Amino acid sequence: MKLAATIQFAALLLGTVLHHGSQAQQSLVLGKKMPATAPALRDFVPQGWMIESQVSGDLNGDGMADITAVLVENKSATDDRQRGLIVLQANAGKGYSLLGSNGKLLQCQGCGGVKDGVNVAIKNGVLVVSQYSGSREYSVYTWRFRLDAASQRLQMIGIDEEDADGMVGKGSTVSTNLLTGQQISESYQYDEKRDRKVILSSKKSKTAKSLGWLEDVVGNQ
Repeated sequence: MKLAATIQFAALLLGTVLHHGSQAQQSLVLGKKMPATAPALRDFVPQGWMIESQVSGDLNGDGMADITAVLVENKSATDDRQRGLIVLQANAGKGYSLLGSNGKLLQCQGCGGVKDGVNVAIKNGVLVVSQYSGSREYSVYTWRFRLDAASQRLQMIGIDEEDADGMVGKGSTVSTNLLTGQQISESYQYDEKRDRKVILSSKKSKTAKSLGWLEDVVGNQ
């Protein structure tokens, strides 16, 4: 079974590069130029791509529903189809503006095996993106992003990794808060009767604080 390790986590973080470009650079994603503002989500979808899933929620505290969408190449289902992520900010009576995007975070559709999948959610102003891959032995990576008020860009504030063996119900997790540098590593055994994970061991440690922008985070491909 592939177990989560600090080395794995560090290697993933090495793929994150701090980017200090202008807001205009965010309008180029998936190799296509995207509008800075537009009336609806469909207007931000580049030619040759389509929407795989989308969620709504308030990311900037203005009471309006912003949109996060997972895009996928509009190809035959038998081909590997790349995924991309775009985040739109709702503007009062003026449609949406592009808040962030990434074409390097998510693995291609079908590349994750039997458990291939992506889930996005907006909880308490935080964008949560989870990616699943594997079969009996599987992995789940979860990234968390929050709007930085000063730059008006989405910043990665946390990352979790879970590796498990679904047959025997054993697994391990590494959860890192990039704001505080606190990392919690746990192992667990799934209890079918109580339908919950039983923690077998837990360890806290410190790691480097490494905040990056959504545009520059490279996922576990």
